[in-house]
Formats: sequence, structure tokens, C-alpha cells
Amino acid sequence: MPDTQDIPYATLEQAAAWYATFRSGAVDDDERRRWQDWLARDAGNRQAWARVEAISQHVAIARQTPEASGAALHARQAQGQRRKLVKTLALAAITTGLGWQLARQEEVQVALAGIKASHRVGVGERRETVLADGTRLWLDSGTALDQRFDDALRLVVLHRGEILLQSGQDARRPLVVRSRQGSMRALGTRFQVRQFDGSTRLGVSEGRVEVTPFDAHGPMLVVEPGQEITFTRDGVAAPRPLPATREAWTQGMLVADDLPLDAFLAELSRYRHGFLGCDPTIARLRVVGAFPIHDTDKALAMLEAALPVRARQVLPWWVSVGPRK
Repeated sequence: MPDTQDIPYATLEQAAAWYATFRSGAVDDDERRRWQDWLARDAGNRQAWARVEAISQHVAIARQTPEASGAALHARQAQGQRRKLVKTLALAAITTGLGWQLARQEEVQVALAGIKASHRVGVGERRETVLADGTRLWLDSGTALDQRFDDALRLVVLHRGEILLQSGQDARRPLVVRSRQGSMRALGTRFQVRQFDGSTRLGVSEGRVEVTPFDAHGPMLVVEPGQEITFTRDGVAAPRPLPATREAWTQGMLVADDLPLDAFLAELSRYRHGFLGCDPTIARLRVVGAFPIHDTDKALAMLEAALPVRARQVLPWWVSVGPRK
């Protein structure tokens, strides 16, 4: 089966629309004939349909039927809304890989851990707090972590999201942050940790941090101030300079310094509910500027003013950014 990236986005949209039609529970003979004609017209259409079916099997997209009561017009309107909803879910699963992520055991474990986490913030929220040892902790949007302090160790377990820590003074107990890929021991410092799928990013502003990936063989790496690294369970990438704007989120800003549009929208989407997509034809446009993360609609309006793009709201929680026409 071809990779999703090899199938034109417009074809995937058509396939998702047909999938929504069949999942809506009301398909007439004319629609079925038009679907068969669409499949027979092009091999790419058949590939897109196969991809939609394969991925959507891993997403809970329920079949719904019209309400028994109400006028026929209202039933047809409700049917149309359901089709839009199912198309949205199917397309989101395809373009983001959500279906496969939900099937992974690690993701399920992280979701369950996040529900019971001792510290967590929702999408679009940020929080600053002070722990019992005096450590200052900032949590970014969608972050969940556990604080496990005892007589020997100050442990922070990051399940998802991003944090900034200014370590408190405690000579007896080391401060350790544990991600899904390894542990980071603070050596009197201010540092940031972000959990990605399959990797962890660490940036050190002050002091030093000792990094130990869970499955790596060899000496531990000490990250110096002004450095940033990314590591997996079995290795650490070469250190690079820490971007000066990395802490901007603590001030409510997303700073883009010549960032590709699709990467910028992926970052902005962390601060809003729903789906925020990018038309592949404009994905390589460059974004420069500072955008508010507490008001993502305003950020999108600023983006429209700066670039030849338009943010189109398909549903209340579905926004697609495409070329301005």
C-alpha cells in the first residue's frame, strides 16, 4: 500500500468524503454508482480509498442514523453534518497518523498516566508553580507529569508536553527529570524538557544537566549551558546552540524565525482544540514573527496579514490554511 505522502491531498479529501457517505448510514443507489465510477476512473482514487479504509479502522468513528423524530428537512441537515464530521475524523486520522498512534501500547499507557498525573494542564493552558523544595516549574499546553519526592530523590516524570524548571536548593537530594527515553539529572540549573513521540528534547539555559538514555551504552553526556540536544532511548544527537526564543512560550508567545508554514502551524496547533491543517502547496512558505498562543485565532489573523494565505473554518474545530485566492 502506498504511503499517504504519495497520494495527492485533494484525492485523500475525496476518499474521506466518500468514506463519510458510506459511514453515515444512508447511501442511495445513485451515490453508490457515482462512488464506483470514481473508483474506476483512476488508480490513485483506489489507492486513496484503500488508505482511508485501512487507517480509519483504527479510529472510533461511529455510524449514526438520523433521528426518528423531526421533519425530513432536519433529518437531511443532520445527515449532512454527520457526514462532515466523519470526513473530518477520517482525514485527520490519515494526515496525522492518529489511527496508528492510538493503536500503540505506549500511547495508551501515556494517556492513562496523564489522567492520574499530579500536575497537568489542558490544551491552550499554561501554569507556573513552585514545588515543595523551591523548584519553579512551568508547564506548557497539554502537559502532564508526576512529582515523586522522597528522602533520597526529587523525581519529576514527564508523560507528555513541555516543561521549564529552575531547580531549588537541596544539596541532599538530586533533582531528576525522567521522560519516556531517559533521565536527566540537574546539576544546579535552569532547563527545558519537551516530550515528542520517540524522542526527548533538552535545552539548558543555566548550569548543567547529565543525560542518561535508558538503552544507551557508553558514558553519560553532560549538557552545558547554552546547548540543546535531542535523544532517544539508545542514543544522543550532537549538541547544538540553544535558540534564544525557546522560553518564549512562558511569556505567552510563539516566536517563528524563518520557520516553514507547516511546522509553524504544527506548533500553533498545540495551543488550540481541534484540527489545524496546512495545504501542501503552501507548506514551504516561511514564517517570521511573534504570535500570541493565548489567542490562536488572532495568531491566524496575523498570519493572513503577513502571508498570501487564508484560514478557512470548515467546522467549529476544523481549520484549514490554504492559499489566498
